[in-house]
Amino acid sequence: MRKALGLMAVLLVAGSTAVGWCATTIYAAHDQVTFTQTILAGDPAAAEELSVQTYATYDDRLFWDSTTNLHGDAPQTQTEYRFYNTEQEYQSDQSYPGVTIYSATQSGGSNFLDTPKYRQNGLERAYQELYDSAANGQEVKKTIRVADYCEYYPLEGFIGLAGINYDFGIWRYQDSNSADLMVQKKLQEFFRIPVLPTEQLTISLTKYSDGSLGTGTSNEAGEQFYLETQSTVTPTTCYFTFNTHTSEGNIVDTSLIPGGYGIYALDYTAGVVQIREDGITQVTENGMLQLDSLRMVYPIDATEELLQLGQWEADGTLLLYTRIANDYYLTIIATDTMHQVQRLKLHSAQTDSSAWYNLFQNDDYIVTIIDQTVTVLLPNGDGTFHIDMQTSAMADSSYLPWSVDGKAIAYQDGRLAFATEGYNKDTGMRDNVSFDLIVLDAHGIQLCANYQSSLQNDLTESYSSDEIVRLIYDHPIQLAWK
Repeated sequence: MRKALGLMAVLLVAGSTAVGWCATTIYAAHDQVTFTQTILAGDPAAAEELSVQTYATYDDRLFWDSTTNLHGDAPQTQTEYRFYNTEQEYQSDQSYPGVTIYSATQSGGSNFLDTPKYRQNGLERAYQELYDSAANGQEVKKTIRVADYCEYYPLEGFIGLAGINYDFGIWRYQDSNSADLMVQKKLQEFFRIPVLPTEQLTISLTKYSDGSLGTGTSNEAGEQFYLETQSTVTPTTCYFTFNTHTSEGNIVDTSLIPGGYGIYALDYTAGVVQIREDGITQVTENGMLQLDSLRMVYPIDATEELLQLGQWEADGTLLLYTRIANDYYLTIIATDTMHQVQRLKLHSAQTDSSAWYNLFQNDDYIVTIIDQTVTVLLPNGDGTFHIDMQTSAMADSSYLPWSVDGKAIAYQDGRLAFATEGYNKDTGMRDNVSFDLIVLDAHGIQLCANYQSSLQNDLTESYSSDEIVRLIYDHPIQLAWK
């Protein structure tokens, strides 16, 4: 026993010593971080008076909180360094996906064998027929017309709200009295969308000799429709909608949905959710989903193509982004009345309706990137917005970000900055502690630069994310103009 305790003590000391060695040897001058600036395009003076906050860690025990002030060619960084003997947990803001519904025609796997044949419907029957035709050890497939098996698109998905969780899948057998199945039935009855008469799928199945099973689906040539909802959640209601357009740009039939096509609402009573000291989320009091409250609350012209549904919490409004042909719109809807507050035309693209777009938001402004044009929207304080800055179309949009956290955007007096986690342009790999910066104004991009951290070393590109210095995913880069 004494030997075991002695060995454990040695291992604990060795583990702490290893992390300490990393702190003092691999990361020399570990308490202060420096960033090396590399200008890719533009003038560094464009970032004057911009502050960049980064949060890095090694093994969740060494931490570097660095503030970098950009001044021409010489970035100045101050670092708060901390070391702990044990791994630290992070507490991130709680967010919930709301109502997530998919058309189950695209499911790649199936547990249809768990569903009694008398209860099988839709694509479950198609898979059962294929299974019955297959010999042990055989792989089989066939192309089906979806309308031969389903009158309406079958639905699957999940609902995640505070203290509320339902998971319903068309492939999974559930007791007829299960709460998940009751939710699925309600949604299936409400969202009756007739299957396109010509839509085809190829379903495949491998019947292994050991009794296991593998299944899959793939699209065939021709018109397809894939339903996928977008949600935004308030403390009492989840709002959601979906895109009505098929793969060929036609509109599916939504006339059987009560109230027609639009934004739908589902009320709930939130439960109590707590984060324990070990970082695990725990539901201490279940919430309640008011399933009978499901309703259409704001009609949308089905010819408008959904881009994104969000909300502006400060004014209690919904933000609905859509496009019609080449025209992009933001419609603002008051949640207390479900009436339109404003409809703002954001941009008219020069290309067709498949133009690239990105929509970013934080607590102070909205930024859109549409067809190489960047627009900044500022709130007026009455639920409406105005365009405060808009670039002309840029010849080179390769520097514009594909994805960025809302805190990693800063706008002031016509200058807009984005910061993203850096990527090595030669290898295409992530540089886990560096960042890229873009600054632009109404005339276009004024600066694109990379900032390489002194924490970068050979380990950064050679090992898994647990063994490297990396930016903290739950604590993103933050930008601010002084």
